[in-house]
Order: sequence, then structure tokens, then C-alpha cells
Amino acid sequence: MARKPIAKEIVTRVLVASRRRCCICFGLNRDSELKSGQVAHLDKNNSNSAESNLAFLCFDHHDEYDSVSSQRKNLTAGEVKEFRSELYRSINTAFSQPVHFGMMLTPPADPYAGQYIRLGGDSDSAEVSLTPLPDSYEGERRYFVSGLALWGARRVYGPNIGILEFVGEADSTRCLKYIRNNGSGDVVTEIRFGFDGTMEIEEQNWVGEYGMNVTFIGRYRRAGEYQAQL
Repeated sequence: MARKPIAKEIVTRVLVASRRRCCICFGLNRDSELKSGQVAHLDKNNSNSAESNLAFLCFDHHDEYDSVSSQRKNLTAGEVKEFRSELYRSINTAFSQPVHFGMMLTPPADPYAGQYIRLGGDSDSAEVSLTPLPDSYEGERRYFVSGLALWGARRVYGPNIGILEFVGEADSTRCLKYIRNNGSGDVVTEIRFGFDGTMEIEEQNWVGEYGMNVTFIGRYRRAGEYQAQL
């Protein structure tokens, strides 16, 4: 019996929702690179082409997911659906940021903007950048916060990598807080600014949010001031 093709409009919705990022790559390693791949049936039933049963997977992970192994536990449909949800949430956050064409005017002499590097740690590292947004208003400063954290930089197979991206407001208490529900509870990221150019990041319910053992918790200093300490 010939395989019934997935309706073009459904394929389009899956490709747009995923932006051609493999949800297994993202779920296991926070790999958000564009991939060559296919739209996969998560229940492995080619006749069930409901959008809820589909996900974009890179070629390698599609082959692995469809294979049968008696030696190890294969990825389950439930896992991949959760990875898909995590990917979609991250894409929605990243792609909802306003795009500015030409010159973007930002608040002058911003006290918190810049790139920060986490202090201490040999195999663990993190960098966070704060970009001021032009729609800040009196008493509140809005920033696009982006960061990259590594765990196990000296591992043979390479480090686990975590990505942080959100828009937040720093209030009069010198605190910037971001709260996101990951399906099992609220993940709270709180950034506090010191008067000496340092920054502290605290997280609640962070386990697994950015990948195995990856976290942004710690004390940071602006990049130029960090280099001066070395």
C-alpha cells in the first residue's frame, strides 16, 4: 500500500514552527543550528499525519528514532514531544523579539548594558550580554538578555551547552527577573546588579532547563574588567 503523503499545509506549519531545527538535537544538547532533515511521525504510523504527531528531525536522529535496538533504550515518543515543546517555546521567545532596521537608538550611559563573564570555574563557564532596548521607560530599563553556558569543557566528548534568551526589565531595586513555565513548574532566573560592576545570577528550579548540569548561576564581571583581573 502506497504511503499517503502529509498534507502540504501541515508540513509547512511543522517547518515554520521548528524553523528547521531538530527537536532531538535541541532537547539533548541545546543544539539550535539549522539542520537538513525530514518531518517524522512520532508514533511511527505513517497514516497518522496529525500535526501533534509530527516533528522535524535531522536525518541522523530520524534514522535513530525509527530504528529498533535490543541493546539500549530507544528514545520514546513522549521524550521527543517534550523536546519539541521546549524547542517551540525557545523559538517563539527568540523570534518574537522586535527587529530594528538601520540605526537603533538606545538609552545613553546605560549602567548595566554590556557583556559579563562568570568568575571562577575551570571546566564550567558562562557569558551573558545585556542589550538595552529603545522602549525602556522611566523607572524601568528593558534589556534583551542572551547568554551561553558550558559544563564539562574538558570532557572527551565536549561540553554540554546551554542558551539563555529573554527580554526583561531591571527595576529600581537593581534586579531583573525572568519567569518561565517549562511544563513542570516555574523556572526563575534573577539577575542582581552590584554597585561595583558585578552581577549575580540566581536560578530556581533550573535543573535540566539548559541541558544536563548546565546553569548560569554565579557571580559575573563585565568583560573588560574581567580581563583586567587576569
